[in-house]
Amino acid sequence: MGSFSTRVITLMPVAIAINIVLGYTVQTVLKLPIYLDSIGTILVGVLAGPLAGAATGILSNLIWQYAPGIGGGTIGPFAITAGVIGLLAGLWGNLGIYRSRPASGRRLILFAIIGAVLVFVIAIPIFSNPAYTDPNVGGYPSWVYTAAIAIASIAAVVVAAFIWLRRDLAGFYVAVAGVVTGIVAAFVSAPIAAIAFGGVTGSGADLIVAALRKGGADVLQASLGQGLFSDPIDKTITSFVVFIILAGLSRRIVARFPLGEKLVDDRIDRNR
Repeated sequence: MGSFSTRVITLMPVAIAINIVLGYTVQTVLKLPIYLDSIGTILVGVLAGPLAGAATGILSNLIWQYAPGIGGGTIGPFAITAGVIGLLAGLWGNLGIYRSRPASGRRLILFAIIGAVLVFVIAIPIFSNPAYTDPNVGGYPSWVYTAAIAIASIAAVVVAAFIWLRRDLAGFYVAVAGVVTGIVAAFVSAPIAAIAFGGVTGSGADLIVAALRKGGADVLQASLGQGLFSDPIDKTITSFVVFIILAGLSRRIVARFPLGEKLVDDRIDRNR
């Protein structure tokens, strides 16, 4: 399960700061329809386990909510979602998902193709939902269906390219972890956004909620629809950023964390 060692406790404030600074910049300043406020949470979870990851996510949101100058928004109640993301990150860490797996030849090509196909297949239930295609069910704008397919296609190509260019099968596992984390986060966040804020949270994602509401969706449907667009792509990007950070650290540093040995087994460390 990991532990709150001195190294973990030292890392957590840094991770919390990363979450708040990036999250505030992306959501409030740039108004983008993604978040990027979970990089620190996932990093701690992967290195130290579910409890440390959950604590980092929850504290990030609570501190952000009451921080002078940037606090007072809607981020606080989503501490529940942040905690779930941290728990999942700890699970991925325990499973060794972020461990580098160098490969070449046919195996590399096969995993690149499977990775791309899997990302697209996982997205099929999202954009094939009758709520997006049947006006009698959800009444969503026609662009929603097209946008969902475009996002899924781009994500699939990016995953395949990442695996191939890095010659590393870990990209496949990291992509799956990111997509699953995003879908879970969307389902956890939707009721919070709908009940506490009427679907309006002050971020760039509000534009998607407004469009879905205009198309006939109720508040919960619109919040969930927005989450199923934003969260999977956001958490996949975040997961890849964390993987790149971990790959750039020396074996010695990573191994000192509670789950470090699950990350370095197959790594080629040039800093030994």
